[in-house]
Amino acid sequence: MVQPEDASGRRVRLDAGDRRESILVGARRLFAERPYSEVSTTDLAEAAGTTRTNLHYYFGTKRALYLEVVREFGRLPELPADQAGRTTGERELHRLIGRWLGVLAEHPQTILTLVETWSPGADPEVAEVFREGAQAWQARLLAVLEIPDTGHTRAALRAFQGMAGVALEEWLRFGRLTGPEVQQLLTSTLMAMAPVLRGGPGGTGAAGRRG
Repeated sequence: MVQPEDASGRRVRLDAGDRRESILVGARRLFAERPYSEVSTTDLAEAAGTTRTNLHYYFGTKRALYLEVVREFGRLPELPADQAGRTTGERELHRLIGRWLGVLAEHPQTILTLVETWSPGADPEVAEVFREGAQAWQARLLAVLEIPDTGHTRAALRAFQGMAGVALEEWLRFGRLTGPEVQQLLTSTLMAMAPVLRGGPGGTGAAGRRG
């Protein structure tokens, strides 16, 4: 990534916000292509068209920059109250999962690193970022499925997320599943879970236990 130029060909000085974003853009690309250990601060500075001094000024360390890139996967917009009726159900769930998988397809190395945080001895800070992202997804999925947000439903979604992590590895690491197959698998599984979590068939959901 080179420093931008104006119409006369002169380099434009970026303000602090733009400079920080340019570093993030370069970091997203490099961490998507290579494992963390194979990306140097020199690589990151060159990708952003800046210096290592600027990189350290805005993010402190390579590790802090990496955690910021990883953390972005957990940032999801809230469902606006006035649109709740139009952003729920199976179609919205299928669209939401498809959009998420599209992002992951562009950053396979990053998501595989996140999946690996479940293994023993994993990096605790990266694991915490993963938990934050997982909790954000739980809230969004519960809203889309119109399921009560309880300790029970959250536990069920954590179990689902464990299965989703395996599906992502089968797709991104081993190529034994395709993206559309993973999308359909995750959507179908959640739709099958929804009635039970609402206390439907079998009466094992939160509502069923209270009855």
